[in-house]
Amino acid sequence: MLIVDKDLCVGCEVCVDNCAFGAITVIDGLAVVGDACTLCGACVDSCEVEALHIEGGEKSVQADLDSWSGVWVYCEFRAGLLAPVSLELLGIGRKLADARGVKLSAVLIGSDTGESAAKLIAHGADIVYRADNAALKYFTDETYGAVLTKLIQEHKPEVVLAGATAIGRSFIPGVANTLGAGLTADCTQLDIRADDGALLQTRPAFGGNIMATIVCPHSRPQMSTVRPNVMKALDTDASRSGELIDVDLEPAMLQAKVQVLESVISEHDDVNIQESDILVGGGRGLESEKGFDLIRELAKSLNGSVAASRAAVDSKWIGYPHQVGQTGKTVAPKLYIACGISGAIQHVAGMQSAETIVAINRDAEAPIFNVADFGIVGDLFEVLPKLISTIEGRQK
Repeated sequence: MLIVDKDLCVGCEVCVDNCAFGAITVIDGLAVVGDACTLCGACVDSCEVEALHIEGGEKSVQADLDSWSGVWVYCEFRAGLLAPVSLELLGIGRKLADARGVKLSAVLIGSDTGESAAKLIAHGADIVYRADNAALKYFTDETYGAVLTKLIQEHKPEVVLAGATAIGRSFIPGVANTLGAGLTADCTQLDIRADDGALLQTRPAFGGNIMATIVCPHSRPQMSTVRPNVMKALDTDASRSGELIDVDLEPAMLQAKVQVLESVISEHDDVNIQESDILVGGGRGLESEKGFDLIRELAKSLNGSVAASRAAVDSKWIGYPHQVGQTGKTVAPKLYIACGISGAIQHVAGMQSAETIVAINRDAEAPIFNVADFGIVGDLFEVLPKLISTIEGRQK
């Protein structure tokens, strides 16, 4: 709750000017907080007379920050495989660790992990903490959270990274809460501040309209979840050597109130838009669900996958697993063809890392052309059939 100290408030309206949500007004010389307040704290920081504070939001300051050292990456292992984001995080983790002059460690939790530890070392890890047990075959927040929390408490890394996947989003916040650590979700860029070693965590904010860089100067570890496909994995180096540490697991850590009876592959798992080299995306310009027949045909001719904008998904023309953007998936294919997509910043945030972007839109002023390498101004219902015919003709 945001509290206004009536004795200190002078009605200067600085807090009103600094509130991005219009939640504060000044009435009869006193700041009044409305229901739109999100407790972001901007007004607290801007109040020179310290008349505002967030109840229960006092910062917990650790006195022993220097005792925390090292960069850790939680490497997700599911369905017998390492998630691609695990290797991507080792790539940025290697840069952060080198900048700090510390070791890079990977945490591997699962069952029958096989040669995964060696693969993590080949991709940049100096140390792999492996928790391999039959009780960890299926993910649960309790068991995975208990293992990671115990390891962090014992070894005290200053930075902990995880993928912003369904699993990472599920249990990493609980780990951060147990540790009393700061956590920045959905990061798209990470760096180290040279003067104090603070982790600079950049993520989209306000619907993707701005990029915010967040620091946690008062506590450790500094924790971030990172979007898949925004970081680059290092090339495999089989000559690298590292240390493998098998974690001693206490029986209590393997107990969970939730029992997973079975894990099945979702019918949507074949929609691997984050792993496809070629994506053909459709937007509002397709006008109806039937418009995606052309998108599928073009994708098939290119041996690619079908993507979509939020507008198309919200219109129920195609399922959410295909959605690219701020509220969908981040992709980085070699080729992205945007058909009938205007290029709203929320969509662009999810596909701007593509090596080559081709835009097809009847509106010559559409924002998508600002990020496209090649643009075609025209009716997609005329352009796509000709494009498909040309591609299929060359394949014969």
